[in-house]
Amino acid sequence: MGSVTALGVGPHRPRRRRADRRAALLGLVSLLIGLGAVGCRVSTDGPTASPACAAPGVAPDAIRFGLLYPDTGNAASLFRSFRAGVDARLGVADKAGGVYGRKVVYVWRDDASNPAGNQAAARGLVENDQVFGIIESTSVASGSAGYLNSRRIPVTGTSLEAAWTHNDNMFSYSNMIFDGPSVTTWGEFVAERGGHRAIIAQSGFSATSVTLADKMALSLAAAGVRVLGRIDATGPIDIPGIGRKVRDSGADVLVGAVTGAAFGQVVLGARAARADLRVILSPTGYDQRLLQLFGGVLAGVYSFVDYLPFEQETPAHQRFLQAMLEYAPQVSPPAQQAALSGWISADMFLRGLVAAGPCPSRETFIRGLRAVRGYDADGLLPVPVNFATHFGQINRCYTFLQVTADAKRFALVPPVPRCGTEIGR
Repeated sequence: MGSVTALGVGPHRPRRRRADRRAALLGLVSLLIGLGAVGCRVSTDGPTASPACAAPGVAPDAIRFGLLYPDTGNAASLFRSFRAGVDARLGVADKAGGVYGRKVVYVWRDDASNPAGNQAAARGLVENDQVFGIIESTSVASGSAGYLNSRRIPVTGTSLEAAWTHNDNMFSYSNMIFDGPSVTTWGEFVAERGGHRAIIAQSGFSATSVTLADKMALSLAAAGVRVLGRIDATGPIDIPGIGRKVRDSGADVLVGAVTGAAFGQVVLGARAARADLRVILSPTGYDQRLLQLFGGVLAGVYSFVDYLPFEQETPAHQRFLQAMLEYAPQVSPPAQQAALSGWISADMFLRGLVAAGPCPSRETFIRGLRAVRGYDADGLLPVPVNFATHFGQINRCYTFLQVTADAKRFALVPPVPRCGTEIGR
């Protein structure tokens, strides 16, 4: 019987956390049996032993890939449950019987939330660990993007930088940032709710945060919402001080381009300073744990996502949640954005392996997945993705949600999804 194997490579951890993680992973290993798929149909009709193949990371009974994400550093909180989502997806795949008779194993590395760390980790995975491909979620993928493309390493994951739109070996289900201007979706949403003057919270220490703030500013301006300026929300945050800055700016719109926890502190300060805000919007606010942490401070705050949110309760969501309970029980609550991103990223990787055939090479993986049309992650995406035409394109469609008045849940804001246009087209 096969199993999903995770070999950790990372910095020193306190004894208790290391023991907890080891116990959780041992629990996963004991649960995972055979390898298969949900979003993509994995053939098990072939021979019991797969043929010997020449590609790195490919053995007759297993395929080894690299898992790359920030387990430490200033962006770690955004991606903490990503690995659990990968484990859950692979667990379901394993149980279903295999990708051409092979199990999937991985080696993981921490990029420490910085580009140099990302490049070093990627090189280690490719040159030392001899992985076939990489699943990645980070805000600093640009650190290794050029290197991975030059080596033609297939990469699936979440796109938070323009690098995902430059390199044809990198696959994501959604691109929020690219080299073009922006989309009208966010600005139109704010303008429709009576917003006129905006201030944007960003972190000057994160290139991704600054770039996202740029794109949000362009979208707001295109909708006639004046951007008054930006405030830095790099921790540790002076909550009263940043609240006064929001109030004194005269803004009636507060937009975040920082982590959910950081933006929650900005909102807390603005509420305490009695800032007169009509619209508060953040792409990182869709997290039940934030409601538990900040409570009524977040009532009425808007967020948006690029997948079908859990409130839609589709069969695909139920399959994901059941898999999380079975294969990643240490994550609570299981309905987390990073975990779902991990699930979809792993699903794309499995889909690429199927497209590459019984004896995959890196190039047949890239060509095969790039030819896939109508990919919807088994019903988790609002609009199916055509990977051939999607390459290099910015996402125009998002689902918006609002924190309810009692700050206990999120409510969908119709229409679902809401689609805009690329500015200038």
